[in-house]
Amino acid sequence: MEQCPDEVLVKICSRLDFESLANLRLGNKRLAEIGAEALVTKRLNDLATHDVFCKYVDTVIFEGNILANIGCIHAYSAHYELEHHKNERPQPPPRTATAREKRLFERNLLKFQKEIENKYDRYHDVFEAQQRLITGTAYAELLDPSINRFPRLNKIALNTVGRCKHVLSERFLETFAVDCAMPIEGDTQHTKEQLKHLLLPQDRPLTTVRELLVHVISPKFFSGYVPRDMLCQAFKNLKIVELGLRLERDDSLGWGDILPADRCYGDLRKGHLCDALGAATGLEKLTVNFEDYGYQGPCADMKIILGEHSWPNLTHLDIDCMSTTQDDLIAMLKRQPSLHHFKLGFITLEKGTWTEATRVFRRELKLGFFDAHGILEDSEQMHPMHFIDAEAYTEDFVELTMADSLDVYVTGGWDFEGEDENDDFHPLEQDDFADPDDLRTEFGPFSDDELDEEIDSELSDMDCSA
Repeated sequence: MEQCPDEVLVKICSRLDFESLANLRLGNKRLAEIGAEALVTKRLNDLATHDVFCKYVDTVIFEGNILANIGCIHAYSAHYELEHHKNERPQPPPRTATAREKRLFERNLLKFQKEIENKYDRYHDVFEAQQRLITGTAYAELLDPSINRFPRLNKIALNTVGRCKHVLSERFLETFAVDCAMPIEGDTQHTKEQLKHLLLPQDRPLTTVRELLVHVISPKFFSGYVPRDMLCQAFKNLKIVELGLRLERDDSLGWGDILPADRCYGDLRKGHLCDALGAATGLEKLTVNFEDYGYQGPCADMKIILGEHSWPNLTHLDIDCMSTTQDDLIAMLKRQPSLHHFKLGFITLEKGTWTEATRVFRRELKLGFFDAHGILEDSEQMHPMHFIDAEAYTEDFVELTMADSLDVYVTGGWDFEGEDENDDFHPLEQDDFADPDDLRTEFGPFSDDELDEEIDSELSDMDCSA
């Protein structure tokens, strides 16, 4: 049993009676912990009211995914026209089919359509039941009093609005087993209430929490949904903050077409998020990402999110989809004396250039990792980080991206032979980078076998054994 993964042991423990499980838990610490999980029922309230178990809970992960509202049978049926349901649909007979074969196909088609109707009815029943739970008093009656009963709680994770079924837990898929994992709701409207009950149960901010992971949350949570002072109090002792922001459906109707992205996120200008992050003076890791569908330009000015704050212990910073200036970006980074890992993507410099900004990074900052992705844009040029070095690709069979080169440049990983510190060399100024798809189309993809043959050839030229 020592070699079994935890998931298997949990299922084994769940099938044992109480006495057998109690004896098994005496074996070792690992079995004791796994057995304890099997002893607890699925309800959070049961765990919170247990005199012993409640004292050992340090993490609460809340799965807030909800099913999408498929309004009619026609939209539901259209899903079963997709390729991955091809084998389930009756296949039309060939033109040379007999009358009997055609009648058989028609009967099977009617049977299949009837099954779709039954599946839709089951799906709709599950959807309605979930909506009653969301709009009811379950959060206030179960979640609020339970969260307050965990004295050692230091981590809260809210997982909502995943993009596909791969991000859903096994428990979610088992609970809502409705024949096919249909799309889940993309609207973030309900996330405000979910996070409020987790972070501020019964309107009392949790001060024991040190880590807050939220994927994803409506920006309206930081626009007055929670009073500013309560929000700052809840963030005060946080050391790790990961926030993924996504617009609610009503706010995203004009996304990119009618309104620019920063107008859609105008609620952030109220400064509640900036003040909350500033209250977390002990921050060590900070992530603020915008996770809407498609990039439509910067969603907010960096100062609206990060302000003029300095976090002495901040080692990891991850931001994307923001606008700023070269001077403001450099000043913000210099205010973080412990910063070691800087990740950014889709950042637009309204003044200055990325060439000069990263040159200052290399010269004046002590970064261990510089992870750029997407596009870095300034008033002069756009720099796609996924472009690869054409010469390295065609000659050395290596896909060296612009992001890789920039990381090595900024962190000082290159020792340029024959070049001094004041040399003008910079990866962003090189003309060797090109779109990888274009290079593969022109030169073809290189396989590992071709690379091995090239290496063997090079070795044979240097082989003196003959």
